[in-house]
Amino acid sequence: MSTSHLEQLFSFLQHLIFQQIGGKIRTNFLKNSMDSAFILFERIGSKFQIISEIYLKMYQEILTKEISLAQISQHDRVLVIGSGSLPVTPTLIVRNTQAKTIAIDKDPVAVKDATHYVISQNLERNLKIEYADGLTYPVGQFSVIFVLYGVKHPAEILRHLANHINQDTRVIYRTITDVQGKILDQTLDLSQYFIIKKQIRTEGIGTIDSFLLLKK
Repeated sequence: MSTSHLEQLFSFLQHLIFQQIGGKIRTNFLKNSMDSAFILFERIGSKFQIISEIYLKMYQEILTKEISLAQISQHDRVLVIGSGSLPVTPTLIVRNTQAKTIAIDKDPVAVKDATHYVISQNLERNLKIEYADGLTYPVGQFSVIFVLYGVKHPAEILRHLANHINQDTRVIYRTITDVQGKILDQTLDLSQYFIIKKQIRTEGIGTIDSFLLLKK
């Protein structure tokens, strides 16, 4: 299959899953379904260069917005929690900013796949993949932290961050919301732990909201 045909296929799947379905059904059931779709795409993409580059293009818009939102530069130390098999977010952070970045995941298969991908792309100078849990990982050394859509127990992870990050650390929390822009997880109250500086929305991979959070 040619690159153009693959791009057309992924464009169709992206539109169907993330925009048509995701744009009409805003429930926790949808979140679980979309989690599975992301995992499947990433495991396939981590194995094939042609697919991974298409997948990276899908995320470029949201990463451009988030990098600007958190004002990330090469001088930052960045932590990405929940990187997955294809570490799209940390890869694009490194490509766009050259910031030293660590990405963690508690799925050993995802960590293995992501590590192989980083080596294949010659990114290991600036990007390291670690097997670790966001609930306990030491976070004091980082100036920017991403908590990605799809991580398990986001409320507990964010509570851990609120208790252990430095005062000037910027946190980006990426998630899906309802039509009013409210987080679907009713157990999670961001304002309980953080100052919510800004909330932005991206439509390219479904309706995704990114929150810029600062320590109270």
